[in-house]
Amino acid sequence: MALPLVCIVLGGNTVQEVLKQAEQATAEGGELIEVRFDKLYVQPVNVTVQNIDGVDETSTEYVAREISDVNIDEAIKQLKKGIDKPVLFTCRSKTEGGEFPDNEEARIGVLEQAIISGVSWIDIEIGMEPKARASLLEAAKASGATVVASYHDMESTPSSDEIVEKLEANSDAGDIIKLCYHTRHHDDALSIFEAGWKLRNSSTSYSLMGQGIGGDWPRIHAPLLEQNMVFATLERGFSLADKGLVNVRDLMIAWGMLGHSDE
Repeated sequence: MALPLVCIVLGGNTVQEVLKQAEQATAEGGELIEVRFDKLYVQPVNVTVQNIDGVDETSTEYVAREISDVNIDEAIKQLKKGIDKPVLFTCRSKTEGGEFPDNEEARIGVLEQAIISGVSWIDIEIGMEPKARASLLEAAKASGATVVASYHDMESTPSSDEIVEKLEANSDAGDIIKLCYHTRHHDDALSIFEAGWKLRNSSTSYSLMGQGIGGDWPRIHAPLLEQNMVFATLERGFSLADKGLVNVRDLMIAWGMLGHSDE
């Protein structure tokens, strides 16, 4: 059984943070590294407030930077120079859970610059304005970049049949179709898992996952579902399961324990 391609998602808010995480991801054996370029447009700020008991509590909030604060060409140049592994370049919109400011024209421009720079992988969302998406797809094809066609429902999870229909309706939207849903409870996670089971013999390369309770099930059992790609994180901690995420090292251990291998 061929194991899915493992993509480690980075989440740094500066180029330096991303490069440091990329070193760790490479050491962990990541085959592909996703750079969330949209996260460069926010910066963490510590905020301290008093709770109802009068005790100070400090939390981290993310404040938007101006679009002009990020030197796109220089940032891409540094990332390409400092990361040895293939990179999936992603600049996620807010409507699909990302951090990029509400300026779609500027976001499309960032993706265009990434393609021109020669990135090997690019994420182009299925729900993007059709004309702009077609232009990006044409540019990606001309440059030889592999396209991940992504869709993120941040509110809910439909039935397994609807998930299958969504994938089949967009089978030609990219080289790999990525569908991610908000899993509110284990029934939602089962819907995604069932969709994956129905898609086992599909000729379309795909990746299914959830964000929330049980969302990690399709990731952990991706070889069984014959998924082509799995997204993992460098983060650790028991709270990951509640987010539907899985640490890359834990993922490898789980696959080994379940008897999944490339043999």
